Amino acid sequence: MFILLRLLFFLVFAFLQMLSLSLMAQSRVDSVLVRIRMDPALPVYADGASPRVFVKNIEMQGNEITRYGIIMREVVFEEGDSLTLSTLFDAMEESRENLLNTSLFNFVEMDMDYSEFPAITVRMLFVERWYLWPFPILELGDRNINEWLNDPGLQKMNYGVYLVWDNFRGRRENIKLLFKTGYRHLYTLSYTKPYFDARKTLGWGMEAGVSRSRQLAYMTMANRQQFVKLTDEFAYQSWYFNAGLNYRPAIRNYHSLRLGYNHFSFSDTLMVLNPRYSPGGATDINFLSLDWEFKHDFRDLKAYPLKGHYFDVRLTRFGLGLLPDEEMDLTTLQTSYRHFWQTAPRWYVGAGANAKISQGLTDIYFSQQGLGFQTDLVRGYENYVIDGQHFLVLKSNIKFALVPQRSGRIGFLPWEHFSLIHYALYLNAFADAGYVADRHFNGNNFLNNTWLTGAGIGLDFVTYYDKVFRTEFSINRQGEAGLFFHVIAPI
Repeated sequence: MFILLRLLFFLVFAFLQMLSLSLMAQSRVDSVLVRIRMDPALPVYADGASPRVFVKNIEMQGNEITRYGIIMREVVFEEGDSLTLSTLFDAMEESRENLLNTSLFNFVEMDMDYSEFPAITVRMLFVERWYLWPFPILELGDRNINEWLNDPGLQKMNYGVYLVWDNFRGRRENIKLLFKTGYRHLYTLSYTKPYFDARKTLGWGMEAGVSRSRQLAYMTMANRQQFVKLTDEFAYQSWYFNAGLNYRPAIRNYHSLRLGYNHFSFSDTLMVLNPRYSPGGATDINFLSLDWEFKHDFRDLKAYPLKGHYFDVRLTRFGLGLLPDEEMDLTTLQTSYRHFWQTAPRWYVGAGANAKISQGLTDIYFSQQGLGFQTDLVRGYENYVIDGQHFLVLKSNIKFALVPQRSGRIGFLPWEHFSLIHYALYLNAFADAGYVADRHFNGNNFLNNTWLTGAGIGLDFVTYYDKVFRTEFSINRQGEAGLFFHVIAPI
């Protein structure tokens, strides 16, 4: 049954890709998204040196909602600058990438008026995204698509309403309200304000939420999660609140510091099935958490990077010893590094590493998350969960742009927010390796404490609103092969 569902999913995915291509027959290879016009009529010195210019004006068009100051926070030049023409072109390209990575715009164009040369007027043209999204939720309750396909069913679906207001008031503020029920119940409210100071370096945010579920993974056996489903009570209930500060001293560097309060209640049945599920087998726990994260992001496009590099490090402390009976005592350190190169026209290479170490109360099940979630996985092992206290994942791929980034219009959609679209299609080959060090949960979990390797080929479809759809065929070290689906960039 699940093989047929996989095949059906693949056919639907392929059909949507072909439909997207057919709708955009008027598209062009010289994508509007990345075009910066460099007119050969511009004056140059006889020796080929780049002339010096003066940025007289910066004009903007299409930013109907986004404020001028929010845009200029991402621009690396300003009115009054004197610089060489080649330096200005580089600055315009870097600024375009910065603006696209805000997720505020679908398209950013830059042009210049040099009729008063050497005085230059830079024009910025935007197509803003749609920022208010009240839409229904119908999603899979499992940790990924492939896990759900192994045991499909409507009872493992989540449904509800999700209200997202991005770029609130044109100041890049973000408001989210989530009401989700079904397989897991989740109700959250969050607000983020990126800047509150004149220099636009300091921001703040808060989030509160309630979560509960009648079905829960209580143990991992043979590297597969074992679930308990209760009918007369919830397997777990939790609520949390956190607030924090964000600091952005430079365009490419981010710091965040968050303090949170967390409460969990677990059913007695859960504790009987796994007495090591929570600290001391407690059915109610409360603890404070403190989280610091640093990001250095120099990628050309966050959603699907082809060039640049990225680094992050995150230190989290669960249990600060400030509450009565605060039994949590766990510290985790996570980091990742990724690098992307263009090696030839239409050819790209990417490599990355993710790592995590844990210290303290590491023998409780609910706080230990190893490989098998989101990007922390070795491709080829999507059907497995590898628990442990420490892990390392190495990823690499080489890709070819079957359809380089193009742009076009979907004729039957009247709104520019949706009708103007860009897309690309990449064929790639990949190889991953990983290791999970575990001293608590390795009884019959044969993938713990051993090297994992996987390799394969894939097809990636990338389009606007940061959407990525990946279809991959991979084989792992155990000789198991499979077709897998993902909706996030691989590295």
